[in-house]
Amino acid sequence: MSQIGSFALLLALGLSAYSFLAGFVALFGKDAASARLGETARRAGIATFAAVLLAAIVLVMAAFNNDFSIAYIRQHSNRDLSVAYKFAVLWSGQEGSLLFWSLLLAGYGFVLRLRYKTDQRLFAYASVIMAAVQVFFLMILNFAALPFALTQGTIPADGNGLNPLLQYPEMVIHPPCSIWDTSALPYLLPSRWARSS
Repeated sequence: MSQIGSFALLLALGLSAYSFLAGFVALFGKDAASARLGETARRAGIATFAAVLLAAIVLVMAAFNNDFSIAYIRQHSNRDLSVAYKFAVLWSGQEGSLLFWSLLLAGYGFVLRLRYKTDQRLFAYASVIMAAVQVFFLMILNFAALPFALTQGTIPADGNGLNPLLQYPEMVIHPPCSIWDTSALPYLLPSRWARSS
């Protein structure tokens, strides 16, 4: 499963980088070729959401399947965790939180790119900004904080478990709400700038 998740994150990085670069170039052109390039950038942004969603699903499934060959699952889950806390494994550590943050950002981008006909110029600028932020997060997930890194040595029969400080119902909903708010900033800023001009 870790290979699928790692591939999905690499694919998301490539798609997001293309969405940023092609979208940026398309902003300065006024011809039909630039419009087509902008459309491919928009579609790459939509596909980025699918790739990040796949990576998040793989990580959650690994937690439910007790796949302790993935170091993140070994560090943040165990066989005795209840269902709610198995979901909380996604955001209980740095790597998972960054993946969750990237998923929410890609989700905002997905909605933005589906509604692009409302104001095409504004949405083109917003899409480029969101793609740039998405590239940042995906670079971290692919090269620094690896959620699908494999356990070195012998795979243990059980994991370390969720941090006891996080095993409260409030902690299941608090981090997603906090991340949800913060990840909305790149989505909200371009519309704010458009209203002020």
